[in-house]
Amino acid sequence: MKKLKQLRTANDQQLKAIHGTDYTYTETVIGYLRTDLRKDPYAIEQAINDLLTTLTDAQTAGHRVAAFFSDDPQTAADNILKELPRVPAWYLFDQYWPIVMFLFASIIFTMLVGQEHRLSLSSIASPVAVVFAFIGVPFARGISFNKVSSKTIFGLLIAFALFIIVPLLIGYFSAKTNAFSFSRPLLISFCVGIGLVNLCLAGYFRTIALLLISWTGIWLLALLGLLLPASSLTVGLVIAGVLCATLLLFYHPEPKSVIAAN
Repeated sequence: MKKLKQLRTANDQQLKAIHGTDYTYTETVIGYLRTDLRKDPYAIEQAINDLLTTLTDAQTAGHRVAAFFSDDPQTAADNILKELPRVPAWYLFDQYWPIVMFLFASIIFTMLVGQEHRLSLSSIASPVAVVFAFIGVPFARGISFNKVSSKTIFGLLIAFALFIIVPLLIGYFSAKTNAFSFSRPLLISFCVGIGLVNLCLAGYFRTIALLLISWTGIWLLALLGLLLPASSLTVGLVIAGVLCATLLLFYHPEPKSVIAAN
């Protein structure tokens, strides 16, 4: 996403033209706009550029930035976002699919090391922590505003339920029962199925085909680990799989924005 980073860098430089408390105020609004992952990131940066130009001119004329947003900056920012185009479906897969894949793959790789094929709190704690680090920010959008909206509070409650309560419940029940034990054939079928899903998605979303094919390779590593007897080779496959899955979390192809194309 080299082009997108260049746009963000240019906007960050323009932000420095705003001084005093208005700088912090504007920075908060910009951060809120950028964390809406449902909108075209290029369109967001274009809107930020237009916003900064307006605010810079207003400050030069002696006006306060706060007056531009009245007493509810989050609502004003939401109104800006409503006018922006949504990201295409492939871009949503580009952003979120690797996170889902990492969660499942890392859990299965952890099971391979233990050779017990049981779902427990210890096997999901680290993957869930990584997932929370990648998608926790959107849940907390608006927390930095002086006036926290009910929408922001609801998002934080969802984050708490998904990433704290659910893992604790899984850990509690898996410690009490064997209901969360999985047979090797079931895990093999799961790996094959997810691998085929990635291949089908690669054929449909050509823009991110390389990303999806790479995830197919991750599931092939998991499949090999399940087919082979426990050995140092299995451990090597687990290490390679986790490292590659982690690297894929940071790979995103350049999005093609309608605004950028125009």
